[in-house]
Amino acid sequence: MKSGPGWKLDSEKCVRCGACIGDCPVQVLCRDAAGYPVMPRDLTLACIQCQHCFAICPKGAISMRHADPESAFSGDAQPDPAEIAALLKNRRSVRQYKPEPVSVEDMAKVKEILRYFPTGCNDHRMIFRIVEKTEEMAQFRKITMDLLSLLVRSKLLHIFYPSIKRFLEDIRNGKDVIYRDAPHMIVAASPKNAPCKKADPWIALSYLDTYLQSMKIGTCWCGFALYAFLFSRKLRKLLALPKGYKAEAVLLFGYPAVKYARAAEPEDVKIID
Repeated sequence: MKSGPGWKLDSEKCVRCGACIGDCPVQVLCRDAAGYPVMPRDLTLACIQCQHCFAICPKGAISMRHADPESAFSGDAQPDPAEIAALLKNRRSVRQYKPEPVSVEDMAKVKEILRYFPTGCNDHRMIFRIVEKTEEMAQFRKITMDLLSLLVRSKLLHIFYPSIKRFLEDIRNGKDVIYRDAPHMIVAASPKNAPCKKADPWIALSYLDTYLQSMKIGTCWCGFALYAFLFSRKLRKLLALPKGYKAEAVLLFGYPAVKYARAAEPEDVKIID
């Protein structure tokens, strides 16, 4: 058994094929005198823990910290392309939700899948804040609507968002034009010094968006919530993100109260040769 900080090789399983060395994105693996892959001590700090070597090894000879090849998900398990295409074609923004919260079982699946999303430079400091309780969601809703009403009265909102005139009556009547009465939302936040602090949250929640569709859970992106967090200290306090973190993407979700009979038919996309 050859090892380094967080990286172990079972030499009895290793067939010295070199696949792990060839696929290492930061080139911290090389062969020893006997042809086995090794991680030189002076390169251990350069390892980004991406687990490419762990994933590509055909014999399961490599393990890394908590990653055990015996319990890892099979690389052969792939969905049918037609099923993925159906998910993407039928995806709609849902703005009408059933009042009941997502079940405990479904929420557990949501939390489990979050750790599988890609990040730039394999930086895994991004965090997720899930608003699970409907009572807490009601708090976000009230603070946001109070802020919205204030901005409407001050005429400031007319400057930032001229189209608000169409929603003035709804706002005065207390209609939730921001969170759409969704029972839950998930906020993705990155540390301010993350290498891809803006891209990572959007990528992660886009993956989650597709996964939620497969669970028959509706979603809606909520850019207005980000503006609300920016304007309101009360909302930021309620969000309770760690110091140095900033909310970058928000996705509303819950069981839809509507069912779409067919996919939309978008125009052809322009592809430049």
